[in-house]
Amino acid sequence: MKTLQEIEEAIEALPLPDRLRLYKDMPQLIGRDVEDVDWQRMAIESFFQDDSPDDHVYDHV
Repeated sequence: MKTLQEIEEAIEALPLPDRLRLYKDMPQLIGRDVEDVDWQRMAIESFFQDDSPDDHVYDHV
């Protein structure tokens, strides 16, 4: 079994068309539906971009 670092290095060594194919096929390779992966990515991105005034903690009351 290869380590994650070895896998990452192998991916970086792939020609661009193979990396793009791997990117497209990744959800199926990890056992996830493409739509589920997209929703999860969007949720994570929006979680860190939320700047609602209601989320701020105020020191004075």
